[in-house]
Amino acid sequence: MPLWKQILLCLVVAVLAAGGWYAFQHRESSAGGASASSGGSGGGGGRGLGGPTLVVTEAVESQVENDQVRSVGTVKVPRSIKIYPQVSAVVNEVLFKAGDKVVKDQPLVRLDDSDQRVALDLANVALKDARSALDRAQKLSASRNLALSALEDAQSVERKAQIAVLGAQIALDRRTITAPFDGVVGLSDLAVGDFITSSTVVTTLDDVSTLMVTFLVPERYAGRVAEGQAVTATAASKPDATISGKVTSIDTRIDPTARTLKVEAELDAAAAGAIGVKPGMSVVVALGFEGQPRVAVSALSIQWDRTGSYVWAVVDDVAKRLPISVLERQSGRVLVSGDLKAGDRVVVEGLQRLREGAKVAEFATAATGSKAPATATGG
Repeated sequence: MPLWKQILLCLVVAVLAAGGWYAFQHRESSAGGASASSGGSGGGGGRGLGGPTLVVTEAVESQVENDQVRSVGTVKVPRSIKIYPQVSAVVNEVLFKAGDKVVKDQPLVRLDDSDQRVALDLANVALKDARSALDRAQKLSASRNLALSALEDAQSVERKAQIAVLGAQIALDRRTITAPFDGVVGLSDLAVGDFITSSTVVTTLDDVSTLMVTFLVPERYAGRVAEGQAVTATAASKPDATISGKVTSIDTRIDPTARTLKVEAELDAAAAGAIGVKPGMSVVVALGFEGQPRVAVSALSIQWDRTGSYVWAVVDDVAKRLPISVLERQSGRVLVSGDLKAGDRVVVEGLQRLREGAKVAEFATAATGSKAPATATGG
């Protein structure tokens, strides 16, 4: 490009820049005059000439923080077993179905016991004969017509016959499988005619009168957990239902790897059963602790910058910036720590115009004070 064109282009740019600067300065002066005129007439605004910054404040409150541990635990019962037969035999009857509630000693399965009944009858006959022989021996011994050794032999035979009857009765009883305690039986694959052995699982039996849950607590709460402490649990089957309970056992050791303490609690079995909670199911356990009183401020009052969080407090109608630490949020209120106490006032609206040491005034008070002279003049 020729030199003269470059010079001409530079002159044009300089003229345009000067014109823009002049227009900007003229607009600023006009705006300042209009602002001064409106300020002199007593109209409302964020801040009058030389006046305090209008803000809305709210009092600092005192609230107790929610110190709570939530942990996933597994539901279990105090007694849960698999039932096995004591002998090998053929199944004659199955007397239960899955989910039945049974009581202690209730028959569940009857096995073929024909041989054992015969053996018991023979043992009873032998016992009857032994008792008759012993009775005769005692009578003869009383009349001194029988040696003492013969009487002792008769007594021994009678005792052996009693033991034989007891053994035959035990063998017969083992052909009936019963429930060892009250509970609920589970599924079973048994059918009449099956041949089972002592390694065959007949069914399962759970004592559901009491439900327990085992869960882990961080080690920092180890000294605050106590037996009898209330807990609540929720299950995935019905998350809106709460099951109450209490701590029953606390482990004596901290897991050195996970840094947790194992805790066991007893749950309300009726409430848990009503929503379908079963042994082996996972539940979310909540364990609450007594919290410390903290100061609470509105969430609107908290500001952030590169140094952290802070609030604007009003002290003697002057804005003062106070650094804080956020501890917990509670539905619109925030628990914080810092140089605040209950009753102090913090700014919740008008925060953008504040500076350290700036004069401030409550919006409601300033608005009332500015309207009074206007009303008098209008009168």
